[in-house]
Amino acid sequence: MSDDAPFRWNIAKREQLGSYVCGDAAPLDAEHLKSVRRACARILALSDGADLAFVGRSPENFFDYLCGAFDGVDGAPALHLVPFSMRWLPGGDVGSVDRAKRDALYASFAAAGVDPAAIAAGARGLALVDLVAYGGTMESLVKLLHDHAARDGVDWNAVQRRLTILGVLSRAKNSPNTWRWQQNQDWLDLIPDATIKNVSAAADFLSRLAGDQPKVTRSFHAGRWGEDQSAAPPTADQRAALNLAVQLYDAGRAKPERAALAALIAAAPEMRQPATRSLVTALKRG
Repeated sequence: MSDDAPFRWNIAKREQLGSYVCGDAAPLDAEHLKSVRRACARILALSDGADLAFVGRSPENFFDYLCGAFDGVDGAPALHLVPFSMRWLPGGDVGSVDRAKRDALYASFAAAGVDPAAIAAGARGLALVDLVAYGGTMESLVKLLHDHAARDGVDWNAVQRRLTILGVLSRAKNSPNTWRWQQNQDWLDLIPDATIKNVSAAADFLSRLAGDQPKVTRSFHAGRWGEDQSAAPPTADQRAALNLAVQLYDAGRAKPERAALAALIAAAPEMRQPATRSLVTALKRG
């Protein structure tokens, strides 16, 4: 991994983890696994075969679970974990961020495989997935990707028309008066051809993911862009997060779990999409 992005242990390579993962860790909570499975099934159904980029640290559980579920599955979407933490741009302006810091951030995007050139040239579209309250992080990310494209001379239209935004948000009653985060967002004119969809989940589950649950990766806020991000021994919280990540990865690899995930996707209306049907078939075979 590039030193431009926060170091993250590869859960699939247990030799990297050594004593950081202990056999006497608390077992994976069945209800938590169920919530992760349900959210991932909706994400996959709504993404319509796009590659998935999980933004920041809050969606780490989805990334680790799906890395396991897709292990050895032919034709599965690519999974990216995008280091990024910035709810709002200072003054709402990309230019307010120091150019050297922006360049360091863009190097981390390239290391994660989600720089504008890679998005524009990809064989599939790209779905940006994050937990959303008001959309500030997604706004900042899109504005920075737009600036990144301009810096590198990449056609922004070729980028934005390949994007899907999947907001994971607290479940609420659906009615004509329900407030939706994507309403009245003046930055959406940057992505006129992008698709925006939402995945709902229980509020307490999302609060745990976004809040007090330990994270494997260090927060990659603007103060750390351009710093050396090479490996360091994990903190106690990171060790706890690594143990959960390993359990989610192993759960996803298990044949019964893949079957359960495939069944949830197959029950969705999006099963009529060819890419979704192909993924369900691949998971059952995998």
